[in-house]
Amino acid sequence: MEADDQLEVRRREKIEEVQAAVEKLGGQKFQKLENLQRMDKMLKKEIHLLQNASKKALETHLVTCNYAFYKSIIDEIESMGNATSVLKTFKRDDVSVTVDIVTKDPHVWIKLVNRPAKTVLIEYRDGKRNGDVIAQIKQHLHVSRRFNNPAIHILFKNGVLREMAEKLTRHGIVVIGDRVEKEDPSLVGKWNEELIERLEEQEDSDWDDDEEFDPTARSPPMLSQQQSAVPTINLDISAVMLLVSNMCEPPGAEYRFKEEMINKHVQSERQTPAKAGLLEKLKGNRLIMSKMAIERVSEIVNTVGGANERARFVELMKTVESIPDQESEEVGRVAKLSDIKGISSITKRVFSCAEMTNTTTVTANHKFLTHAKAKNIFFNVIEIPPRPLTEQKESTADRI
Repeated sequence: MEADDQLEVRRREKIEEVQAAVEKLGGQKFQKLENLQRMDKMLKKEIHLLQNASKKALETHLVTCNYAFYKSIIDEIESMGNATSVLKTFKRDDVSVTVDIVTKDPHVWIKLVNRPAKTVLIEYRDGKRNGDVIAQIKQHLHVSRRFNNPAIHILFKNGVLREMAEKLTRHGIVVIGDRVEKEDPSLVGKWNEELIERLEEQEDSDWDDDEEFDPTARSPPMLSQQQSAVPTINLDISAVMLLVSNMCEPPGAEYRFKEEMINKHVQSERQTPAKAGLLEKLKGNRLIMSKMAIERVSEIVNTVGGANERARFVELMKTVESIPDQESEEVGRVAKLSDIKGISSITKRVFSCAEMTNTTTVTANHKFLTHAKAKNIFFNVIEIPPRPLTEQKESTADRI
């Protein structure tokens, strides 16, 4: 009898826990989420099952219920500010995938795995479609190419075998979660030796069966686990110019310059100040730039920038991580634009950096984006207005 009472206590506690999760869905971070009603429906279904399960069925359901998975999604969304969709289904050809969380700026598909590392490895061994993480991620990659190649992150809440994490990382997946060594007591045994071999680099040929697969398009620099968990934004030269220009600092927009093109930018700045809005979008993000782009913008600032602009540039660069450039200046989808004249080498480096790191680029290069769209290529970008450096020119300009 005492056991029955304890079971009923667990029933009530679990129902209250799930009801609290349903209430959270009414919070500010959830109200505008696309597909929120699907999450709400599934949680309410869990409550119904818990309320009506027989005692025998309840013992099993308390162990196997999906609530822990939904709670993980809720916890992740609460910790971020850029989620746009939840449990959203995407389809390409005859393949459909459900993405646990979709974010914008940067554009990321996030998959959550609650199962322990040993279970994940066994499911990979057995090739269970509903549990084999490698197979699921391959499907995500295949489908994502129809939806502007979002970065794909996979979050292992209860750890992941290091070799499995490395295999996923080799194919451009950002892996978040504690690494579990193959010597871990839960993994030791002959049963996993063959699996470890299958996860090694020489066994990666099975990923290349998609005719569109291009490893250069998705192979990011190796990131630490802490870096992988931080949203990242790629800056181009125009973004740096905006962030350091005197025009975007009071009273920089209160001049009439001799150059009419600059005056057009000044008028735009007076009507819609650009810097504050961009800083808000950059807040909380790791900032990166192509190494060659940094070298080029440094030359520009040191040549035509004023003393205050140069000082701002020095401070800004303290917050920006330099990303080594690939040998080729045309990585991923940038290579598809090689036949278009007038695209500078630096522009190619900037967007190749974004392709390597699966990041959103801040840019005022509308001409390049127009060329890309004409070829049905859509890069993930935050578009900004151009803002030239003006401090040196203020001495010959008229105050308005």
